[in-house]
Amino acid sequence: MDARTLALALRSLGRLLARGLPARLLVLPMLMRNERSAAALNAYVARRARRLGVAVPPDATRLHAVPPGAFLLAKSALRQDPARHLRPRRFGSLLRNTIRTSGTSGSPLTLVQSLGAVIREEAFIQRQLRWIGWRPGQRRAWIRGDLVCDERPDDGRYWRRDPVGKLLVMSSYHLSNATIGAYVTALEAFDPVVIHAYPSSIGAIAHWLEAAGRRYRGRALRGVMTSSETLEPGVRAAVMRAFGVIVFDWYGQAERVAAIGTCEHGRYHLLTDYGGVELLGLPDGSSELVGTSLNNAAMPLARYRTGDTVHVGDPAPCPCGRVFPTLEAVIGRQERIVTLPDGRIVARLDRVFQGSGLRLLEGQVRYHGQARFTLRVVAADGFGSRDEAALREQFLQRVPDVQVAVERVEAIPRGANGKFEFIAVDG
Repeated sequence: MDARTLALALRSLGRLLARGLPARLLVLPMLMRNERSAAALNAYVARRARRLGVAVPPDATRLHAVPPGAFLLAKSALRQDPARHLRPRRFGSLLRNTIRTSGTSGSPLTLVQSLGAVIREEAFIQRQLRWIGWRPGQRRAWIRGDLVCDERPDDGRYWRRDPVGKLLVMSSYHLSNATIGAYVTALEAFDPVVIHAYPSSIGAIAHWLEAAGRRYRGRALRGVMTSSETLEPGVRAAVMRAFGVIVFDWYGQAERVAAIGTCEHGRYHLLTDYGGVELLGLPDGSSELVGTSLNNAAMPLARYRTGDTVHVGDPAPCPCGRVFPTLEAVIGRQERIVTLPDGRIVARLDRVFQGSGLRLLEGQVRYHGQARFTLRVVAADGFGSRDEAALREQFLQRVPDVQVAVERVEAIPRGANGKFEFIAVDG
Protein backbone atom coordinates (compact mmCIF):
# COMPACT_ATOMS: atom_id res chain seq x y z
CA MET A 1 0.00 0.00 0.00
CA ASP A 2 1.57 3.29 -1.11
CA ALA A 3 1.39 6.56 0.83
CA ARG A 4 -1.54 7.99 -1.15
CA THR A 5 -3.62 4.83 -0.75
CA LEU A 6 -2.85 4.76 2.97
CA ALA A 7 -3.90 8.41 3.29
CA LEU A 8 -7.19 7.69 1.49
CA ALA A 9 -7.87 4.69 3.71
CA LEU A 10 -7.17 6.61 6.92
CA ARG A 11 -9.32 9.54 5.77
CA SER A 12 -12.14 7.17 4.88
CA LEU A 13 -11.91 5.42 8.26
CA GLY A 14 -12.06 8.75 10.08
CA ARG A 15 -15.09 9.85 8.07
CA LEU A 16 -16.85 6.55 8.64
CA LEU A 17 -16.46 6.78 12.41
CA ALA A 18 -17.12 10.53 12.74
CA ARG A 19 -20.06 10.91 10.39
CA GLY A 20 -20.80 7.85 8.24
CA LEU A 21 -22.01 5.50 10.97
CA PRO A 22 -23.82 8.18 13.04
CA ALA A 23 -25.59 9.36 9.90
CA ARG A 24 -26.65 5.84 8.93
CA LEU A 25 -27.79 4.79 12.40
CA LEU A 26 -29.21 7.99 13.91
CA VAL A 27 -30.41 10.29 11.12
CA LEU A 28 -31.10 8.27 7.97
CA PRO A 29 -34.05 6.29 9.42
CA MET A 30 -35.88 9.57 10.17
CA LEU A 31 -35.15 10.94 6.71
CA MET A 32 -36.47 7.80 5.04
CA ARG A 33 -39.77 8.13 6.93
CA ASN A 34 -40.18 11.61 5.43
CA GLU A 35 -40.16 10.37 1.83
CA ARG A 36 -43.71 9.14 1.39
CA SER A 37 -45.64 10.65 4.30
CA ALA A 38 -46.69 14.29 4.27
CA ALA A 39 -47.52 14.11 7.98
CA ALA A 40 -44.11 12.71 8.89
CA LEU A 41 -42.33 15.24 6.67
CA ASN A 42 -44.16 18.26 8.07
CA ALA A 43 -43.72 17.10 11.66
CA TYR A 44 -39.99 16.57 11.10
CA VAL A 45 -39.52 20.02 9.51
CA ALA A 46 -41.45 21.70 12.35
CA ARG A 47 -39.23 19.97 14.95
CA ARG A 48 -36.03 21.01 13.19
CA ALA A 49 -37.25 24.62 12.82
CA ARG A 50 -38.09 24.83 16.55
CA ARG A 51 -34.74 23.30 17.42
CA LEU A 52 -32.84 25.95 15.47
CA GLY A 53 -35.24 28.81 16.22
CA VAL A 54 -36.00 29.60 12.58
CA ALA A 55 -39.22 30.09 10.62
CA VAL A 56 -39.93 28.02 7.50
CA PRO A 57 -43.00 27.47 5.28
CA PRO A 58 -45.58 25.24 7.03
CA ASP A 59 -46.33 22.74 4.25
CA ALA A 60 -43.14 21.02 3.11
CA THR A 61 -44.90 19.19 0.27
CA ARG A 62 -45.43 22.38 -1.77
CA LEU A 63 -43.31 25.09 -3.35
CA HIS A 64 -43.55 28.50 -1.70
CA ALA A 65 -42.82 32.00 -2.98
CA VAL A 66 -40.86 34.56 -0.98
CA PRO A 67 -43.43 36.82 0.76
CA PRO A 68 -43.51 40.43 -0.48
CA GLY A 69 -41.25 42.69 1.56
CA ALA A 70 -39.43 39.83 3.34
CA PHE A 71 -35.87 40.59 4.47
CA LEU A 72 -33.37 38.48 2.52
CA LEU A 73 -29.78 37.74 3.53
CA ALA A 74 -27.39 38.49 0.68
CA LYS A 75 -24.17 36.59 0.08
CA SER A 76 -22.20 39.85 0.27
CA ALA A 77 -23.57 40.59 3.74
CA LEU A 78 -22.65 37.12 4.96
CA ARG A 79 -19.18 37.49 3.48
CA GLN A 80 -18.60 40.85 5.17
CA ASP A 81 -19.79 39.85 8.65
CA PRO A 82 -20.04 36.06 9.13
CA ALA A 83 -19.71 36.38 12.93
CA ARG A 84 -23.08 38.10 13.07
CA HIS A 85 -24.77 34.81 12.18
CA LEU A 86 -22.75 32.65 14.56
CA ARG A 87 -24.65 31.13 17.50
CA PRO A 88 -23.08 30.52 20.96
CA ARG A 89 -21.91 27.00 21.66
CA ARG A 90 -24.47 24.82 23.37
CA PHE A 91 -25.43 21.18 23.59
CA GLY A 92 -25.69 19.93 20.03
CA SER A 93 -23.29 22.51 18.61
CA LEU A 94 -20.26 22.28 20.89
CA LEU A 95 -18.10 20.62 18.24
CA ARG A 96 -17.76 22.74 15.11
CA ASN A 97 -15.35 23.53 12.34
CA THR A 98 -14.69 26.48 10.06
CA ILE A 99 -14.65 26.07 6.30
CA ARG A 100 -13.55 28.55 3.69
CA THR A 101 -14.92 28.34 0.20
CA SER A 102 -14.37 30.43 -2.90
CA GLY A 103 -18.08 30.23 -3.75
CA THR A 104 -19.46 30.47 -7.28
CA SER A 105 -17.73 33.76 -8.02
CA GLY A 106 -14.29 33.08 -6.59
CA SER A 107 -14.87 35.34 -3.56
CA PRO A 108 -13.91 33.69 -0.23
CA LEU A 109 -16.73 32.85 2.15
CA THR A 110 -16.10 31.80 5.75
CA LEU A 111 -18.66 29.44 7.28
CA VAL A 112 -18.92 27.59 10.58
CA GLN A 113 -20.73 24.27 10.81
CA SER A 114 -21.50 22.02 13.74
CA LEU A 115 -20.59 18.34 13.83
CA GLY A 116 -24.32 17.63 13.77
CA ALA A 117 -24.60 19.50 10.46
CA VAL A 118 -21.78 17.38 8.98
CA ILE A 119 -23.50 14.19 10.11
CA ARG A 120 -26.86 15.29 8.73
CA GLU A 121 -25.27 16.25 5.41
CA GLU A 122 -23.87 12.73 5.19
CA ALA A 123 -27.30 11.26 5.94
CA PHE A 124 -28.91 13.18 3.08
CA ILE A 125 -26.21 11.94 0.70
CA GLN A 126 -26.79 8.39 1.91
CA ARG A 127 -30.52 8.76 1.22
CA GLN A 128 -29.76 9.94 -2.32
CA LEU A 129 -27.50 6.92 -2.78
CA ARG A 130 -30.35 4.66 -1.68
CA TRP A 131 -32.57 6.25 -4.32
CA ILE A 132 -29.94 5.17 -6.84
CA GLY A 133 -29.91 1.62 -5.52
CA TRP A 134 -26.62 1.63 -3.60
CA ARG A 135 -26.31 -0.06 -0.21
CA PRO A 136 -23.53 0.22 2.40
CA GLY A 137 -20.53 -1.94 1.54
CA GLN A 138 -21.02 -1.75 -2.22
CA ARG A 139 -18.37 -0.28 -4.51
CA ARG A 140 -18.35 3.30 -5.76
CA ALA A 141 -16.09 5.30 -8.07
CA TRP A 142 -15.19 8.95 -7.53
CA ILE A 143 -14.06 11.26 -10.38
CA ARG A 144 -13.66 14.66 -8.80
CA GLY A 145 -10.99 17.12 -7.70
CA ASP A 146 -8.79 14.84 -5.59
CA LEU A 147 -5.00 14.75 -5.87
CA VAL A 148 -4.41 11.00 -5.95
CA CYS A 149 -1.37 10.64 -8.21
CA ASP A 150 1.78 12.39 -9.37
CA GLU A 151 1.75 14.86 -12.25
CA ARG A 152 3.00 12.10 -14.57
CA PRO A 153 2.60 8.75 -12.77
CA ASP A 154 5.16 6.15 -13.85
CA ASP A 155 2.62 3.33 -13.71
CA GLY A 156 -0.02 5.20 -15.74
CA ARG A 157 -2.53 5.02 -12.89
CA TYR A 158 -4.50 8.21 -12.39
CA TRP A 159 -6.44 6.70 -9.51
CA ARG A 160 -6.15 4.92 -6.18
CA ARG A 161 -8.33 2.34 -4.45
CA ASP A 162 -9.65 3.18 -0.99
CA PRO A 163 -10.05 -0.23 0.69
CA VAL A 164 -11.99 1.14 3.67
CA GLY A 165 -14.60 3.09 1.72
CA LYS A 166 -14.56 0.63 -1.20
CA LEU A 167 -13.93 3.59 -3.49
CA LEU A 168 -11.99 3.96 -6.71
CA VAL A 169 -10.81 7.59 -6.43
CA MET A 170 -9.84 8.97 -9.85
CA SER A 171 -8.19 12.27 -10.72
CA SER A 172 -10.40 14.61 -12.73
CA TYR A 173 -7.31 16.70 -13.58
CA HIS A 174 -5.67 14.07 -15.79
CA LEU A 175 -8.64 13.36 -18.05
CA SER A 176 -7.76 13.80 -21.72
CA ASN A 177 -8.38 12.05 -25.02
CA ALA A 178 -5.11 10.19 -24.47
CA THR A 179 -5.97 8.92 -20.97
CA ILE A 180 -9.75 8.34 -20.99
CA GLY A 181 -9.38 4.83 -22.41
CA ALA A 182 -7.35 3.85 -19.34
CA TYR A 183 -9.98 5.39 -17.07
CA VAL A 184 -12.71 3.34 -18.74
CA THR A 185 -10.70 0.12 -18.42
CA ALA A 186 -10.11 0.78 -14.72
CA LEU A 187 -13.77 1.58 -14.11
CA GLU A 188 -14.96 -1.58 -15.84
CA ALA A 189 -12.48 -3.70 -13.88
CA PHE A 190 -13.55 -2.16 -10.55
CA ASP A 191 -17.25 -2.39 -11.57
CA PRO A 192 -18.80 0.14 -9.14
CA VAL A 193 -22.50 0.36 -8.32
CA VAL A 194 -22.38 4.18 -8.43
CA ILE A 195 -20.04 6.61 -10.16
CA HIS A 196 -19.74 10.06 -8.54
CA ALA A 197 -18.38 12.68 -10.94
CA TYR A 198 -18.37 16.26 -12.07
CA PRO A 199 -20.64 16.59 -15.13
CA SER A 200 -17.64 17.80 -17.15
CA SER A 201 -15.64 14.69 -16.20
CA ILE A 202 -18.27 12.03 -16.81
CA GLY A 203 -19.42 13.92 -19.91
CA ALA A 204 -15.92 13.74 -21.38
CA ILE A 205 -15.82 9.98 -20.79
CA ALA A 206 -19.28 9.54 -22.31
CA HIS A 207 -18.33 11.47 -25.45
CA TRP A 208 -15.13 9.41 -25.76
CA LEU A 209 -17.13 6.18 -25.55
CA GLU A 210 -19.55 7.39 -28.22
CA ALA A 211 -16.70 8.44 -30.50
CA ALA A 212 -15.15 5.00 -30.04
CA GLY A 213 -18.47 3.36 -31.00
CA ARG A 214 -18.89 1.52 -27.72
CA ARG A 215 -20.68 1.61 -24.40
CA TYR A 216 -19.54 1.18 -20.81
CA ARG A 217 -19.37 -2.55 -19.98
CA GLY A 218 -19.56 -2.60 -16.19
CA ARG A 219 -22.37 -4.87 -15.00
CA ALA A 220 -23.00 -3.56 -11.46
CA LEU A 221 -23.61 0.09 -12.30
CA ARG A 222 -26.98 1.39 -11.09
CA GLY A 223 -26.50 5.12 -11.63
CA VAL A 224 -24.17 8.07 -12.14
CA MET A 225 -24.35 10.79 -9.48
CA THR A 226 -23.26 14.26 -10.61
CA SER A 227 -22.78 17.41 -8.55
CA SER A 228 -20.86 20.71 -8.18
CA GLU A 229 -21.49 21.86 -11.77
CA THR A 230 -24.60 22.51 -13.80
CA LEU A 231 -25.69 19.34 -15.61
CA GLU A 232 -26.54 20.34 -19.15
CA PRO A 233 -29.28 18.32 -20.95
CA GLY A 234 -26.86 17.24 -23.69
CA VAL A 235 -24.37 15.91 -21.16
CA ARG A 236 -27.11 14.05 -19.28
CA ALA A 237 -28.30 12.42 -22.51
CA ALA A 238 -24.77 11.45 -23.58
CA VAL A 239 -24.01 9.86 -20.20
CA MET A 240 -27.26 7.90 -20.22
CA ARG A 241 -26.54 6.59 -23.72
CA ALA A 242 -22.94 5.65 -22.98
CA PHE A 243 -23.44 4.17 -19.51
CA GLY A 244 -26.99 2.85 -19.87
CA VAL A 245 -28.17 4.21 -16.49
CA ILE A 246 -30.02 7.24 -15.11
CA VAL A 247 -28.02 10.31 -14.11
CA PHE A 248 -28.87 11.33 -10.55
CA ASP A 249 -27.96 14.99 -10.31
CA TRP A 250 -27.41 16.46 -6.82
CA TYR A 251 -27.54 20.14 -5.95
CA GLY A 252 -26.23 21.68 -2.74
CA GLN A 253 -24.02 24.52 -1.56
CA ALA A 254 -21.49 25.19 1.19
CA GLU A 255 -24.00 27.36 3.07
CA ARG A 256 -26.18 24.25 3.56
CA VAL A 257 -29.57 25.96 3.16
CA ALA A 258 -31.03 23.99 0.24
CA ALA A 259 -30.60 20.63 -1.45
CA ILE A 260 -32.14 19.01 -4.53
CA GLY A 261 -31.96 15.30 -5.34
CA THR A 262 -32.97 13.13 -8.27
CA CYS A 263 -35.22 10.09 -8.12
CA GLU A 264 -35.22 6.95 -10.25
CA HIS A 265 -37.60 8.63 -12.71
CA GLY A 266 -34.99 11.32 -13.38
CA ARG A 267 -37.04 14.09 -11.77
CA TYR A 268 -35.62 16.74 -9.45
CA HIS A 269 -37.03 16.84 -5.91
CA LEU A 270 -36.59 19.84 -3.63
CA LEU A 271 -35.60 18.26 -0.31
CA THR A 272 -37.71 20.33 2.05
CA ASP A 273 -36.50 18.39 5.11
CA TYR A 274 -32.98 19.67 4.35
CA GLY A 275 -33.82 23.39 4.32
CA GLY A 276 -36.80 25.69 4.32
CA VAL A 277 -36.79 26.92 0.72
CA GLU A 278 -38.75 29.74 -0.87
CA LEU A 279 -38.62 30.83 -4.50
CA LEU A 280 -37.83 34.37 -5.61
CA GLY A 281 -39.30 34.93 -9.07
CA LEU A 282 -36.97 36.49 -11.66
CA PRO A 283 -37.85 38.43 -14.84
CA ASP A 284 -36.72 35.60 -17.15
CA GLY A 285 -39.24 33.17 -15.64
CA SER A 286 -36.75 31.28 -13.49
CA SER A 287 -36.68 31.42 -9.68
CA GLU A 288 -33.81 31.98 -7.28
CA LEU A 289 -33.51 29.59 -4.34
CA VAL A 290 -33.83 31.34 -0.98
CA GLY A 291 -33.07 28.94 1.86
CA THR A 292 -33.23 28.73 5.65
CA SER A 293 -30.99 26.32 7.58
CA LEU A 294 -32.53 23.26 9.21
CA ASN A 295 -29.30 21.41 10.00
CA ASN A 296 -26.56 23.77 11.16
CA ALA A 297 -27.01 24.85 14.79
CA ALA A 298 -23.68 26.71 14.76
CA MET A 299 -24.59 29.17 11.98
CA PRO A 300 -28.23 28.89 10.91
CA LEU A 301 -28.91 31.22 8.00
CA ALA A 302 -32.41 32.64 7.47
CA ARG A 303 -33.81 33.47 4.01
CA TYR A 304 -30.38 33.34 2.44
CA ARG A 305 -30.14 34.17 -1.26
CA THR A 306 -28.15 31.35 -2.81
CA GLY A 307 -27.73 33.05 -6.19
CA ASP A 308 -28.67 29.76 -7.87
CA THR A 309 -31.79 29.43 -9.96
CA VAL A 310 -34.28 26.75 -10.97
CA HIS A 311 -37.17 26.25 -13.37
CA VAL A 312 -40.37 25.11 -11.66
CA GLY A 313 -42.19 23.32 -14.48
CA ASP A 314 -45.04 20.82 -13.99
CA PRO A 315 -46.16 20.61 -10.31
CA ALA A 316 -47.80 17.20 -10.79
CA PRO A 317 -46.80 14.49 -8.28
CA CYS A 318 -43.87 12.32 -9.30
CA PRO A 319 -44.50 8.67 -10.22
CA CYS A 320 -41.92 7.67 -7.60
CA GLY A 321 -44.48 8.48 -4.89
CA ARG A 322 -42.25 10.73 -2.80
CA VAL A 323 -43.98 13.76 -1.33
CA PHE A 324 -41.19 16.28 -1.91
CA PRO A 325 -42.13 19.00 -4.46
CA THR A 326 -40.58 18.68 -7.91
CA LEU A 327 -38.64 21.04 -10.15
CA GLU A 328 -38.07 20.95 -13.88
CA ALA A 329 -34.43 21.99 -13.99
CA VAL A 330 -31.57 23.23 -11.83
CA ILE A 331 -29.55 26.01 -13.41
CA GLY A 332 -27.13 26.49 -10.52
CA ARG A 333 -23.49 27.16 -11.25
CA GLN A 334 -22.53 28.21 -14.76
CA GLU A 335 -18.82 27.75 -15.35
CA ARG A 336 -16.55 27.47 -18.37
CA ILE A 337 -14.62 24.34 -19.27
CA VAL A 338 -11.20 24.68 -20.90
CA THR A 339 -9.62 22.10 -23.22
CA LEU A 340 -5.81 22.32 -23.39
CA PRO A 341 -3.79 21.66 -26.57
CA ASP A 342 -2.88 18.15 -25.31
CA GLY A 343 -6.57 17.27 -24.86
CA ARG A 344 -6.80 17.67 -21.08
CA ILE A 345 -10.13 19.00 -19.82
CA VAL A 346 -9.88 21.67 -17.11
CA ALA A 347 -12.82 22.64 -14.89
CA ARG A 348 -13.71 23.16 -11.22
CA LEU A 349 -10.59 25.11 -10.27
CA ASP A 350 -12.14 26.88 -7.27
CA ARG A 351 -10.00 24.83 -4.86
CA VAL A 352 -6.97 26.75 -6.06
CA PHE A 353 -8.17 29.79 -4.11
CA GLN A 354 -9.14 27.88 -0.97
CA GLY A 355 -7.00 27.59 2.13
CA SER A 356 -7.01 29.43 5.43
CA GLY A 357 -3.53 30.83 4.89
CA LEU A 358 -4.23 32.64 1.62
CA ARG A 359 -4.77 36.37 2.12
CA LEU A 360 -7.02 37.27 -0.78
CA LEU A 361 -10.51 38.65 -1.31
CA GLU A 362 -11.37 37.31 -4.76
CA GLY A 363 -9.80 35.19 -7.43
CA GLN A 364 -10.33 34.45 -11.11
CA VAL A 365 -8.65 32.03 -13.53
CA ARG A 366 -7.98 33.55 -16.95
CA TYR A 367 -7.02 31.32 -19.88
CA HIS A 368 -5.10 32.88 -22.75
CA GLY A 369 -4.81 29.80 -24.96
CA GLN A 370 -1.77 27.60 -25.65
CA ALA A 371 -1.70 26.31 -22.03
CA ARG A 372 -1.12 29.81 -20.57
CA PHE A 373 -3.05 30.96 -17.48
CA THR A 374 -3.18 34.00 -15.24
CA LEU A 375 -4.57 33.91 -11.70
CA ARG A 376 -6.11 37.33 -11.12
CA VAL A 377 -6.48 38.12 -7.42
CA VAL A 378 -7.84 40.95 -5.32
CA ALA A 379 -5.36 40.78 -2.45
CA ALA A 380 -6.00 41.42 1.22
CA ASP A 381 -3.53 43.13 3.53
CA GLY A 382 -0.40 41.06 3.95
CA PHE A 383 -0.64 39.24 0.64
CA GLY A 384 2.91 38.77 -0.60
CA SER A 385 5.30 36.70 -2.67
CA ARG A 386 4.74 33.58 -0.54
CA ASP A 387 1.01 33.76 -1.24
CA GLU A 388 1.70 34.09 -4.96
CA ALA A 389 4.00 31.06 -4.84
CA ALA A 390 1.39 29.05 -2.93
CA LEU A 391 -1.27 29.91 -5.50
CA ARG A 392 0.97 28.86 -8.38
CA GLU A 393 1.87 25.61 -6.63
CA GLN A 394 -1.77 24.76 -5.92
CA PHE A 395 -2.67 25.46 -9.54
CA LEU A 396 0.19 23.38 -10.98
CA GLN A 397 -0.71 20.47 -8.71
CA ARG A 398 -4.03 20.31 -10.51
CA VAL A 399 -2.96 21.51 -13.96
CA PRO A 400 0.69 20.53 -14.46
CA ASP A 401 2.91 21.44 -17.41
CA VAL A 402 1.33 24.82 -18.12
CA GLN A 403 2.43 28.43 -17.75
CA VAL A 404 0.78 30.26 -14.88
CA ALA A 405 1.27 33.78 -13.53
CA VAL A 406 -0.35 35.70 -10.67
CA GLU A 407 -1.70 39.19 -11.30
CA ARG A 408 -2.88 41.47 -8.51
CA VAL A 409 -5.81 43.70 -9.50
CA GLU A 410 -7.91 46.29 -7.70
CA ALA A 411 -11.17 44.65 -8.79
CA ILE A 412 -12.49 41.96 -11.10
CA PRO A 413 -15.10 43.31 -13.54
CA ARG A 414 -18.66 42.07 -13.02
CA GLY A 415 -21.31 41.23 -15.53
CA ALA A 416 -24.89 42.48 -15.57
CA ASN A 417 -25.86 39.95 -12.87
CA GLY A 418 -23.24 41.29 -10.45
CA LYS A 419 -21.01 38.21 -10.78
CA PHE A 420 -17.79 37.62 -12.67
CA GLU A 421 -16.77 34.55 -14.64
CA PHE A 422 -14.70 32.29 -12.40
CA ILE A 423 -12.92 30.87 -15.47
CA ALA A 424 -12.54 33.53 -18.16
CA VAL A 425 -11.24 32.83 -21.65
CA ASP A 426 -9.55 35.42 -23.88
CA GLY A 427 -11.14 36.08 -27.22
